Amino acid sequence: MIKSKSLSDTGWKSVVSKNKVKDNGLLKTLEKLKKLDDDQHDDATKLLTEARKLAEQLQKDKAVAAVKAVATYLGDLVDEVGSALRQVAKDKAAHDKAQAAKAKAEKDDDDEESPDLLSTKMVPLLRKATQGKTMQALVAKSGKQVVVMLSPKPIPPARRKMLAEQLGGGTIKYYPGTCGLEAGAMTFALNAEVTGLAKLIKIALLQQTGLRINKVQCRGDDGDDHDGD
Repeated sequence: MIKSKSLSDTGWKSVVSKNKVKDNGLLKTLEKLKKLDDDQHDDATKLLTEARKLAEQLQKDKAVAAVKAVATYLGDLVDEVGSALRQVAKDKAAHDKAQAAKAKAEKDDDDEESPDLLSTKMVPLLRKATQGKTMQALVAKSGKQVVVMLSPKPIPPARRKMLAEQLGGGTIKYYPGTCGLEAGAMTFALNAEVTGLAKLIKIALLQQTGLRINKVQCRGDDGDDHDGD
């Protein structure tokens, strides 16, 4: 994991052997450091800190300090530990950020499969729509039963399965489009014939979210449809 000549266990072992210096555990620490994987940031930080402590202890030993080759090596080692600690901290931050992004992506994927998308998770989206934000919409209809899905981004065709399950099967027709506030009415602009659909959507929104929308209208291939209130 740590690539540095000064932090090499073989390098320190050679210096100790050539200069008849007694090792104080630094060699064992450097050997452990060499065996770490790239993502073992906490262990690397611990071992690097330990290596610096042991090296500084040796620097304070008069007999060791008197041997120039050893003193120079230890000085380089302490400097390299500092650089390595900064790099490990940087790598750990990048790793943690990547893991957080991965976890969020996985959570989003789970959320996309959750039935809550048709109930509790739709509440804030519907509220935003009532405040003037345009939402992507997908309406599913089976007989007189309707289910609505809203999303701030395009709704993939795979989401139709969720709506079908909510309706319990049967012959289902899908109405993709958008939803937004127009002239005080919650307006669904759908790519289909919409006659008689506005009232059913109004009922579905209340059942799914508990929010009562005063005015709902649809605009489709056959013109406009109002909820009748």
